[in-house]
Amino acid sequence: MQLNDLFLLLIMGAGGAYWWYASKNQEIAITEARRLCGIDGLQLLDHTVEQKKLGLSRNKFGSVCFLRQYTFEFTTTGEQRYQGRITISSGKILKSDLDAYRVYVEDIPDP
Repeated sequence: MQLNDLFLLLIMGAGGAYWWYASKNQEIAITEARRLCGIDGLQLLDHTVEQKKLGLSRNKFGSVCFLRQYTFEFTTTGEQRYQGRITISSGKILKSDLDAYRVYVEDIPDP
């Protein structure tokens, strides 16, 4: 095996590891988006999340790791779209939040 072959194998292995780790983080983000929508009875639109930002950060142990921010859309009535955000680092959710959204209250009895 030549040095070029070894280098190519190393690059392919790093690319595969990056893809696997990115897929794992996306699944974590989708699960969190479903959980957030389920808490308030919201509808997750498109049933997916989109990675908006990718950067480097340090975790609590001082190691350099990827910091990813995902966004997703949800609705209360199907008429208006709102956005939510999830930030993940080292496979852990650091922050998740939703835009302020309108709540429609039906069947309120008159006083």
